[in-house]
Amino acid sequence: MIYVALGDSITHGYDSSKPAHRYVDQLTEKLNQMNVTHTYVNAKPGYTAPQLLASMEKIPPCILAESTLTTVMIGGNDLLRVLPWYLNDPEEGRRRLETTVIPVVREILEKAKPSSHTILLLCTIYNPFPNSDLAARGVGDYNDMLARLASECSCELVRIDDSYQGRESELVNGYRRGALEDYRLIKNPIHPNDRGHARIAEAIFHVYKKRAREMLVAMKKKTGDPVLDAQRRRRSRRSGGGVRVNRKR
Repeated sequence: MIYVALGDSITHGYDSSKPAHRYVDQLTEKLNQMNVTHTYVNAKPGYTAPQLLASMEKIPPCILAESTLTTVMIGGNDLLRVLPWYLNDPEEGRRRLETTVIPVVREILEKAKPSSHTILLLCTIYNPFPNSDLAARGVGDYNDMLARLASECSCELVRIDDSYQGRESELVNGYRRGALEDYRLIKNPIHPNDRGHARIAEAIFHVYKKRAREMLVAMKKKTGDPVLDAQRRRRSRRSGGGVRVNRKR
C-alpha cells in the first residue's frame, strides 16, 4: 500500500531525535504490520496551507491516485499569523481563519483524494501553549472548523488535540510554562518530542484501522464474502440442498 503524508514541520519530523522517530515513520511501522507500506512525504518546516497546496502540484498524480492512506496535518503556521487579530477582536480572528485558511484546506482535501478507495484523514492541531487563553481560543476555533470541514468533505477526523490535552508538558519538546510568552524565533517549544510523535502515530493508526474495517465490511456486503459464500454452500449441500418438500402419496 501507499501512504501519503501531507503537512508542515511536524510531518517533516522537526525536533524528533532522529527520522525514524517522527510520527510518519512510526505510523509506517505500524502499517507495515498490516500491509507492506511505501510512504511518500510532502512536508516542509514553515509550510502554511497555501504553500502546502502549491507544493502538491509536484506530487506525481499516480501517487495520490493509488494512495491507500493520506493524512493532512496543516494550519499551525497559519494560526500563528492570525493570532494577533485575536488580541483585539477574537471574532475577527475567527473570521480570518474561516475565510482565508479553511477554504485552502478544503482545496488540499479535494486534491488529496482523487480516488474513492483512499482513506483520507484530517488531523486537528494540538495547543503547545495550553496556559494561554488566546492560544486556546484560536486553536479551539480552528479545530472546530476542521471538524465541520471533515464532515463536509467526507473524510475522517483525527483528534490530535484530544491526544495531547493535559499532557503537553510530556509531549512538546522544550516545553516551559505553556504560555505564549515562551514563543521564540528559534528553539520554539511547539514541536512534538519523540513521545509526542508516537502519540500522533497512535491516534492516526487507531482511526485508520477503524475506517479500513468499515470499508471492508461495506465491500463484503456489496460484493459478497467468498469464504462465507462457500460455507453457506457446504451447509446447503449437507442439509439436502435447501428446503424439503413433503409429497403426498
